[in-house]
Amino acid sequence: MKKYKIDYSFLLLFIILLFSPKQHIIFKLLLCLILHEFGHIFFVYIFHFKIKKLKLSAFGFFLELEPKKENFIKDIFLYSGGILLNGIAYFIFPDSSMKTINLILIIVNLIPIYPLDGFNLLKTIFSYFFSYYYSLKISFYISIFINTLIVLWFCFMQMDLIIIMNYLYLFILNVSFGLHQNIILNRFILERQLYHFEYPVKKIHFHENIKKHIYKYFKIEMKLSNKCISEDDLLELYQRTKI
Repeated sequence: MKKYKIDYSFLLLFIILLFSPKQHIIFKLLLCLILHEFGHIFFVYIFHFKIKKLKLSAFGFFLELEPKKENFIKDIFLYSGGILLNGIAYFIFPDSSMKTINLILIIVNLIPIYPLDGFNLLKTIFSYFFSYYYSLKISFYISIFINTLIVLWFCFMQMDLIIIMNYLYLFILNVSFGLHQNIILNRFILERQLYHFEYPVKKIHFHENIKKHIYKYFKIEMKLSNKCISEDDLLELYQRTKI
């Protein structure tokens, strides 16, 4: 499996740049997009995260990191890094069109639609308060709802076809994300079993379906009668019942 990939959407954007009569605008857009992604890469470097897979698309980087100890604050900085750098660029660049592009990128990436930064930030916040299973579900339903509203609104307002197609593409990505949630959750559970990082303990009541109650930033401890069962023991029991 290749570590670095280029998505066809980025190649399409590059072709548009070559043949478009507005090359200067698209070039500025590409520059602002690159700045945005460097904002994320900066925090990957600062926090010493290791990249497992990186795919370049017209919507930015699809970044997958090697298994690591989850940290809420670090994740917030990681997912907001691009927005922060676009904000800095907005005040630094004197060119008015560059300011506009950076502002648009900030606004668009704050929208909680998968796979935009707003979605990852929202999922990160939900993951702090809810189990990973429910944070995935809630984030997905919010994402697909907002994405649908935006597509319908743009169609009603007869917006530019390219803009509508971009959000239709995001809608397809959302549907794919929804269909693969069980795989994402199983991989998360498997990594918790393989990598025994230390986390603050969160005590919860006993639930039969352990898979739905594992947290990203905490290790759970279930109380059954007068006995407390650790997450490691629960996951081992879960694995045995699966076998």
